[in-house]
Amino acid sequence: MKVAIRRFHLSSLGQMGCLLGVVAAFLPSLLCGLLGVGLAGIARKWLEGWQEVTLTVLGRQITTLDFVRLLGLEGVLDTLQVLTSASVAVLLLSVLLMALVTGVLLALMTILVGIAYNLLAAATGGVVVEMEPATRPRPRE
Repeated sequence: MKVAIRRFHLSSLGQMGCLLGVVAAFLPSLLCGLLGVGLAGIARKWLEGWQEVTLTVLGRQITTLDFVRLLGLEGVLDTLQVLTSASVAVLLLSVLLMALVTGVLLALMTILVGIAYNLLAAATGGVVVEMEPATRPRPRE
């Protein structure tokens, strides 16, 4: 039996695109969030090491320099301290937010593709699919 797909319902395409986008983006978002927090922690510790650099000559302390202040990196250090002090709940919420944003973007792309298909199917008749009942046993490979 042959059937033609003449039109997709855009709401179901959008829902499926959003769900698939959230599922597909969750793990990469989680990994990127964990990696970002880890790198921010390393950068924070590195910059904090620049705050008190002691210059000594012949075992005698001459001066202490604060390279973070001298280079104007106080804002960067403050931002890194806020990022690394964030709780696990904030990290998970941000990961979910990234996954939801990705899901919404994928839903919009899927809807746009559905609109294009519906317009083309109206002009060409759509994709013809050959179908058969699923009651007969599948051949073994």
